Parts: sequence; C-alpha cells; structure tokens
Amino acid sequence: MTCFAALAACDNTPIESESTEELGVSTAAETATRLYATVGDNELSFETLGTFEQRDGVRALVIRATANRYLADVYSYVPDDLFGDANIISERRFEIVLHDGYELNTVLSGLPLFVNVFTNTGTPRSYTARIVVAPRFFDFRGSSGIWIDEEVTPRYVVQPNNNLLYRGHASVSGYVDWLTVTAPDGIPSVYGRPNYRLDWSYPTLQQAMDPHTVPLNFSAGGDNGATMQKTARLVARVTELALTDGDAYEVWPSPPCDPVVSNCYHSQPAGTTDFSQCGTYRQVLRCTY
Repeated sequence: MTCFAALAACDNTPIESESTEELGVSTAAETATRLYATVGDNELSFETLGTFEQRDGVRALVIRATANRYLADVYSYVPDDLFGDANIISERRFEIVLHDGYELNTVLSGLPLFVNVFTNTGTPRSYTARIVVAPRFFDFRGSSGIWIDEEVTPRYVVQPNNNLLYRGHASVSGYVDWLTVTAPDGIPSVYGRPNYRLDWSYPTLQQAMDPHTVPLNFSAGGDNGATMQKTARLVARVTELALTDGDAYEVWPSPPCDPVVSNCYHSQPAGTTDFSQCGTYRQVLRCTY
C-alpha cells in the first residue's frame, strides 16, 4: 500500500504576515506547514520548512517529522547508500539532518530521500517514507508588479567545475530597464528582460537559504530609479511525501533515461551548454551516459 501527498502551486499575492496554521496538502505551498501520509494505521507527517543549524561543526538542514506511534528506530538513505543522519528526538518525533555540501546538494538537485521507520506498535511495524526536498520561494511582500516564481529548479548547464545550476524566474509588469536582487549573501546572477532568469550555484543557493528568516530584495526600475520593490524568502521545503510498507526499490524504482529527454539532449547543436529546455538536472543527467 502506498500513500502520496504533494504541495500545490502558489501565487505572489502580498501577505501581511506569515501563516502559522497547519494546512492540508491541497493548499498553497507558501502556507502549507506540514505534509501528511498514512499506511495501515500509521500516520507520518513532515514539517515542510527545513531550518539550518550547526551540526557536527558545519551548517546542516534539519527536517522534522512526527509519527502517531512510538518509534523504535529510523534511518535515512538514497538507493544503495545510507545518507544523512536520522535521529529520534522524542517518543514519536524524529529529525533528518543533511549536512551542507555533498549531502544537501545531492538532495536539492532532485534525488529523493528514503526514510525507514520502525515502530513499537501499530500495523505495519515498519514502513518507508519517500520525501523530496527542493528550494522554494515564499513569504512574498511588496509590489504585485514584480512576480517571482515559487520554484527554483535544478538544471543541467555545462560549467567548468560541475554541470548543476539552480534556476528561478521572475518577471516585471510594465516597462522597466532592470531588475536587481540584493541580500547579505546568496545573490543570484540575473539575466533577461522582462522575463528574468535567476541562476545560483549550489554554494550561493545555500547562502540564500541560510538563515531562512532573511529575505532577498527585488527592485525594478529605470533611469529614474526603482519604481517597484518586493521581498521573498528562499527556503528548503519538503514538497512531496509518500509512504509504503512494500519494497521501496520496487515501489519507487530509479527512473531510466526518458527517450524524449534523450532526443532533446542529443539533438542540440555542438557547443550547447544550457540543456534546461530538455528537462531537470537529473532527467538530463540520466541521458548523458
């Protein structure tokens, strides 16, 4: 048996304050604070918003979950490898810790994380959760003339050191000459007009998300200065949750190269470096071998 939940899309309607209400998965991602799923008589929920803390001498993303049964053990993994740290923090609560660098970048780039959960009561006594963690904008405040896409998507772009780039989008209504993004850290490269690309390397993306309480500032204008301003926070969110009491590798097998993606990738002109039109980073990566 398998149960699945996912966050819905949202808009950029200005808000007065951040919602603290726990909402179901059919609501906007910017206000959904928890995802729920069930298998048998077990229920598991994840807080959607991950927070950064100092763990083992480095910054780490911490994601917390709550079960409806007393926990016996938990561990997290990706196919064929233990991955991250899973710690029971109370009788029914546990946390997943993804350290800055390889662990966090791997998961944010689109690789699902599996969590085996063992309970002392309930049926079944063990099950597997599959979660997807992704960078997302939320808490939009300011001019409705600046639109910021909630999603920041990993893309396959050939670069000197690696081929992973995180890309967001923004647009501005009316005629403006420029859009700028400012922040203490984590400022993206901005390209295009009036539909702008926002590009981050992983280190810059992590800086933009940590701490999650500090927003990025968007300004748009012309020769006479800024005419529109908006802020938004970039955070790491749990965007999908599914449970199964079956074999996780059979329920969620690693996808093969998609023929459509392969045709797109191999049909690009020689010297192409940006393959974002062909799919996400991992969709394209599977077709490069």
